[in-house]
Amino acid sequence: MSPINRYASLLVRFWSEDEAKSNDSDAWCGEIEHIQSGQRWTFGSLEEMRQFLTDCLDDPDRMLPSSS
Repeated sequence: MSPINRYASLLVRFWSEDEAKSNDSDAWCGEIEHIQSGQRWTFGSLEEMRQFLTDCLDDPDRMLPSSS
């Protein structure tokens, strides 16, 4: 990200895959959408989402659209 654009708008969605295990953090899945680019990432657990967000704070360029 360029120094001028040191912000990101993110839409975070999460849902329970298994109602019976709704108190278990492994039962949750989620998606993060970068509003400026429309890029989306999906996750199989809340821990994966947390790690992704932590990594993005360390390296904001991680949220830039991939060139593929």
